[in-house]
Amino acid sequence: MKKYQQKSLFAGLVGFLVCIFGVVIMAILAGQRLNYQIQADAALLINHVEAVDTEREKLLSALNALNYTQCDDTTLLAMRRALFDATYLIDIGFFKNDKLVCTAGNGLLATPLNDKAPDYIERDGVRVRFAPAFSLILFPERIMQAIIVRQHNYNAIIQPAKIDLHSVRAKNWQVFFKTKQTINHLTGVEGLYEKISSSMVLPYESLVVCSQVTPNYCVAVFSPWREYISQKSMLFLICLALCVLAGLSAGLLASYYMATKRSTWRRVRRGLYHQSFYWTYQPIIDLQTQQVIGCEVLARFKDKFGELAPDEFIPLIRKHQQTWVFTQAMVTTILNELSEASQLPDGFKVSLNIFPYDVQQGKLSELIQMPGLLASRFSICLEITEDEYLDSNIAHGHLQSLADAGFTLSIDDFGTGYSNLANLQNLSFHQLKIDRTFVQDIATAGLKASMIPYIMELVSKLGYTCVAEGIETQEQEAILKIAGVQFGQGWKYGKPMPIKQFKQFMSSKEKS
Repeated sequence: MKKYQQKSLFAGLVGFLVCIFGVVIMAILAGQRLNYQIQADAALLINHVEAVDTEREKLLSALNALNYTQCDDTTLLAMRRALFDATYLIDIGFFKNDKLVCTAGNGLLATPLNDKAPDYIERDGVRVRFAPAFSLILFPERIMQAIIVRQHNYNAIIQPAKIDLHSVRAKNWQVFFKTKQTINHLTGVEGLYEKISSSMVLPYESLVVCSQVTPNYCVAVFSPWREYISQKSMLFLICLALCVLAGLSAGLLASYYMATKRSTWRRVRRGLYHQSFYWTYQPIIDLQTQQVIGCEVLARFKDKFGELAPDEFIPLIRKHQQTWVFTQAMVTTILNELSEASQLPDGFKVSLNIFPYDVQQGKLSELIQMPGLLASRFSICLEITEDEYLDSNIAHGHLQSLADAGFTLSIDDFGTGYSNLANLQNLSFHQLKIDRTFVQDIATAGLKASMIPYIMELVSKLGYTCVAEGIETQEQEAILKIAGVQFGQGWKYGKPMPIKQFKQFMSSKEKS
């Protein structure tokens, strides 16, 4: 997979994950909101259930406290007054010898009725019976669901439907009376509790809770996700659109971050401080004897993203004025590498490329302060490139101090930049390097090749030595030797090599 494809895949994955994360967060928040709504509905139902039980206990306890032993006008009046104040009770009956003898709604019964067996007896002796199809004596045609609760001499008829449920937002709920053996439906959606208990439901969409006051009375609430989402469909669409937008934004930011991280300058800047630069050594040959008399140190770059060519990183180092940092790293590294190279003789010439900017800024004077460089057993040659303008008035003093310290100074890539006769005469150079474009022009007998004899005439008059770069063929070498060029450098003699390979190269030369 290509690098740009990897970058696109990474950005897309980040965007997708952010979108999914947003959807998950939205689902969790919506679930919490749904759960809060269900809890509120359950609490409302439980409050009604407890209110019914509290009302029943209050009214029947008050009637029992009157200690009436028979149903007369006084008893009926007390029962009717209690019923008048009731919210959930629809009738009250009076028992004598376990027979219903009168009711608040019907009055005294012509024939007393036997009390039926309860479905459940609470701890305080209260008898509870559930009547799914019940009718009052006064209205026999009106069939309803009722709860009949007897407390000593009185019973109360409670109609669950009397509970005000307008505030309950869930459509599916059930109030039921729960014992260890049975589930008695009171009101709401019959069988809902069994459905919730026996089938799989999604998180947050159901709740079963029982009263703390009367633990056998419980409620079940079920609000499906699909109903909740349909109720708030516009809000969900907006949130989903925001999640997608966040995902796209994150993807773009990730793409920008990757592009920035992989940008050439950021790589170069990191490389200056994280050893991404390494140095290679290309041999320099005495054209007459074919002996290796020195080498040029050439920078290379490689990090986790791959390699960068010198024409990619050198301009950036110049542009961001990191030339001296680069030079310091180079000098430190090559001193460590070459000091261990026993294959190299004393006086072996080591050529280092120096930036004209550092010359003008006086940075090169710091080289004199490097004891490891001055004390080196090698002959250090500083090659000043021609591709930047060098003010001879400013540079003269700096270069002279280097020459006085024992450094050899060389003009690199002569003929391609800003060098002029005044610079050659006024500055303390010792060597001139003919650029490879002149050498490569030899094969075609081009204009640059025809200038080589004139360059050599200038070299002779100034008393410089001369090195020709880029020699690849025997023909080029022969013509340069005839022109008087003393030294050569190029692939004909050896490519730039890492220190380990360069040591092996020099060892092979010693044996030959």
